[in-house]
Amino acid sequence: MNCGCGPGSITVALAQAVAPCVAIGIDFREDALAQGRRLAREREIANVAFQAATVYQLPYADGSFDAAFACQHLAAPLAALREVRRVLKPGGVIGVADGSSTISFRYPTNPLLQAWDKLRGLEREHNTGRPYEALALRALLREAGFARTQASGTLTTETGPPAGSLEETRRVAQNHVILLRGVLGKLAVAQGWATREELAQMADALIAWCEASDAFYARPAFTAIGWT
Repeated sequence: MNCGCGPGSITVALAQAVAPCVAIGIDFREDALAQGRRLAREREIANVAFQAATVYQLPYADGSFDAAFACQHLAAPLAALREVRRVLKPGGVIGVADGSSTISFRYPTNPLLQAWDKLRGLEREHNTGRPYEALALRALLREAGFARTQASGTLTTETGPPAGSLEETRRVAQNHVILLRGVLGKLAVAQGWATREELAQMADALIAWCEASDAFYARPAFTAIGWT
């Protein structure tokens, strides 16, 4: 189960990794779920499903899942982790990624790309109701009831491997354009952060950026694993 699956790129990748088992993406936004289903069809991934739900009240019985994954952009992360803990089987595992850092490293860059990176920070503050702060992931998992935990931090190039390659920067740009033309783009227009014309210019800039022979993108990421 992928909690807060967004446009579905992670859920679809998880489905490929766990086949023939089924991966389920959870999100409360119908437009995000529609993007996930469309991506699964495009990549011909059948062992995946998308369910409208909130991570604070999952529509599943206790002990329904072997594993869960969550990216932490939540107003109440502890409540969410407790609910995920409830639906995991004994011996189940959760992976948590806190990629909410507003710091990014992009080369080459320009004002359009900088505007896009700023939009992602605005989205995080809008979704969580607070400025960015790194979460104490191990402490949160312990408090949520997980018996054993471990955590790490690194710079991530988001898609890998091979990290930093032309193929990867193309995948980064593709994933960012999906966000820009979908959930995040709609939010940006609704909040007055950008016009549709400006979003289209950002998309063009991302596509041009990834074709540069020395293009590179990375940002801080923190991860943790918890076992029931």
